Amino acid sequence: MNLRLSGRIRVSVFGVAILIAAACGGDRKTFAPPPEIFSEVDADAGTCADRCSLDGRSVIRCSGEIEPCPIELACGGGSCRQPCDAVATEGSTNGCEFYFQPPLLTTHNDWPYSCYATYLVNTSTVPVDVGIEFEGKALDLSKAIYRTLPGEAKLAPHVGAVMPGDGVILFVSDRESPIDNPRYVACPKGVVPAVLRDYYPDGTQLGSSFHLKTSAPVSAAAVYPFGGAASAIPSATLLLPVASWSKENILVNAWEAWRTYSPGVQIVASEDDTDVTIYPKADVHDGVGVVGTPAGVPATYRLQKGQFLQLVQPQELTGSAIISTKPTSTFAAHTCANVPANVSTCDILGAQIPAFERWGSEYVGVGYRPRTGDEHEPMPYRILAARDGTRLDYDPEVPRGAPLTLNAGEVAAFGAGVGEPFVVRSQDAEHPIYLAAYMTGSNGDYWGSGRSWQTKGDPEFVNVVPAEQYLTNASFYADPTYAETSLVIIRAKTDGEFKDVSLECLGGPVTAFRPIGTRGAYEYARVDLSVGSEPGVTSDGKTCYYGAHHLRSDGLFAATIWGWGRWTSYAYASGMSLRSLVSTPLLPK
Repeated sequence: MNLRLSGRIRVSVFGVAILIAAACGGDRKTFAPPPEIFSEVDADAGTCADRCSLDGRSVIRCSGEIEPCPIELACGGGSCRQPCDAVATEGSTNGCEFYFQPPLLTTHNDWPYSCYATYLVNTSTVPVDVGIEFEGKALDLSKAIYRTLPGEAKLAPHVGAVMPGDGVILFVSDRESPIDNPRYVACPKGVVPAVLRDYYPDGTQLGSSFHLKTSAPVSAAAVYPFGGAASAIPSATLLLPVASWSKENILVNAWEAWRTYSPGVQIVASEDDTDVTIYPKADVHDGVGVVGTPAGVPATYRLQKGQFLQLVQPQELTGSAIISTKPTSTFAAHTCANVPANVSTCDILGAQIPAFERWGSEYVGVGYRPRTGDEHEPMPYRILAARDGTRLDYDPEVPRGAPLTLNAGEVAAFGAGVGEPFVVRSQDAEHPIYLAAYMTGSNGDYWGSGRSWQTKGDPEFVNVVPAEQYLTNASFYADPTYAETSLVIIRAKTDGEFKDVSLECLGGPVTAFRPIGTRGAYEYARVDLSVGSEPGVTSDGKTCYYGAHHLRSDGLFAATIWGWGRWTSYAYASGMSLRSLVSTPLLPK
């Protein structure tokens, strides 16, 4: 199927220069207050309406009365309703419908197609049935779903519904015939994935996504390849449910090009006849069935349900606006990125990017457990602005190389130590920003000092969760194939105090939180889930290790899971709220 290019009109949507300038004292005085961390007892100014508790289990009446929902229901929009409807109304990364595809962008001989999998955790109070489709056809999952045995890294087949709180691995695909290649990672012995085929579109062209549907909400993350610790090229992403998609998006590339390895993007549709208009910052190259367009000249492409448009080229499209007639979602990817460009070795990168209206104006940057014990280990970040005249304020200080101003579509990279956390904010909610955090290659650091991380880890990137999108509970899955697993938790002051954050495997609250910045709004802690392939922390006879995990609090927090091994790594956020935070349209009407 050929993609159609619309009539073209020349527009100037975004600037092209990165502005790094000193902020004057007057600018700092005009910053809006930090995002207000709400509580269950807050009422909307001038109105009184029933609303949901932060955990989604109760309705809070206008009178202050708390009415728990029946076990089979959940709260959404101020009333008890079916769980899938409730979670879609409230907005979070928990959901019942997802689309996804591997981040493998080319048929490069070094990276043969390998095992693709998703981690699923039942976040509801009822058993969950799981189904998956490809190109409109339901797939057989009878031998594709496995679980991790408690306290072990071994896998066992799973049959039937997924019980509340349980986690499973859904093996999605693998190549039809194994090959003799050290970079090929097959699905584990005994696994029959949902589909066997050499799946990937090569370069710029159209592809087909996998379509996951569940009977009740789950937290879902995708990893390519599964068992990636052996592949040296893995990447993972938290998946965003269709209910959170939008008609307005901004493209994000995972990282800059390096030699013959290019960044890419994937734009996914969930409905037939979805017209997607790209306002490109750079020339869009022609591809298979794709007609390109010059920089600044909009082009419209039509997608059907479950199809994605993949654009792979050396010139970044980061910051380009995407307007669609029906909700879409975008994925950032890279064929094999060196981070930074002069430090080996490279890795595939891939992450699903939240819609523009879900971006926040305040973020907290915190690193994983240092790979060799050095809290000054440089951690790269990339920050992207959506509006002209975006001013950036940092606490406790401006990280080395960080910009103070950005215009719409501009992106800047900078670094900070993994143990040197910071807060960055723009002047208000109508100047939203996007922030990504990275792990560098193991053979050098971001500043080019020549230090090595002794083969530990390699490039990976993750969406940093906006402070406005923190939540009170999260579920995630720790991959059993990585020697090191570090959970990073950031908690926000709620109702004037820091609330305990409980991790189920600890049997109680996480301790040893440390302050972030000078304003006293955030703290962070790290929890080791695995060290040298052995179990991590132990408390009261309970041990944290691989598999499904659950975090809960009466306050707001965010958590990111990082795993690494020999020249390999993965990371993804454990979950986030997906509220609409921006009211002004992305482009002028």
